[in-house]
Amino acid sequence: MKISIITPVYNAVNTLEKTIQSVIEQKLRSQLEYIIIDGGSTDGSIGIVERYLDKIDVFISEKDQGIYDAMNKGICRATGDVIGIINADDWYNDGALGIVEKTFIAEPDISIIYSPINHYINGVYISTFIPGKLDNLIFKFTLHHPSCFVKKSVYERLGLFNISYSMSGDYDFIFRAYTSGEKFHLVDTPLASYSLNGMTGQLKNKLTMIQESSWVASAFVKQSSTNLALKHRLFYLNWLLRELITFPIKYLDPFIIIKIKAVLRRRLGKLSTDQFGSW
Repeated sequence: MKISIITPVYNAVNTLEKTIQSVIEQKLRSQLEYIIIDGGSTDGSIGIVERYLDKIDVFISEKDQGIYDAMNKGICRATGDVIGIINADDWYNDGALGIVEKTFIAEPDISIIYSPINHYINGVYISTFIPGKLDNLIFKFTLHHPSCFVKKSVYERLGLFNISYSMSGDYDFIFRAYTSGEKFHLVDTPLASYSLNGMTGQLKNKLTMIQESSWVASAFVKQSSTNLALKHRLFYLNWLLRELITFPIKYLDPFIIIKIKAVLRRRLGKLSTDQFGSW
């Protein structure tokens, strides 16, 4: 087995080295291929990559059409049986690729592995995202892409990321994989982590994500049934209203909802929203 890891980069000088180290320090028996696709960074990121060129199989630095375009470039150049994508402000946990390797070898019919993912602020652990039900992908992205490992054959069957999305191309791809019957497998151990630093709570970005997410399954639900299409519209209307109502609070503390839900879970157990993924 050969595992290809892709890191898309653009001006990530403060976090990129940790990402690279988390990849090259993984221990596994399979061959590891590491691909870094830079979008023309100007902040010193390229200098960091150059320190590790002996550990990097493919390095490209050129302007692109966004993060999903960079991912696509990496996938096209990947020669591994399995592909993982880890962004330049995320990192793999110790032993992650060993778990991926063992799981795919033990169950060769699996198409996609995914897992919980740890979140940090200023280097301090804050929460673990637990994936929601795959059935609810019709309504929302219920898992996190940094924890996903996909067989290259899936990309060959379904195509690459849709670069018309700025924030929801990974959701679109995973939804296509799910509705096409690809076999998913949940690993209980968090395989990846990422930093929540830099999340500004900007309403514009949140509204863009909601809008793009609503597009992902819109054609599917319309073809399924009138009832499902109505539920889908109501789901997004409720999500939009919640964001507008809570935005003033989130502007002051972008993580307040995560903190409140953590307290409620300790007192009440699982929440109804956890079916879509719990922070």
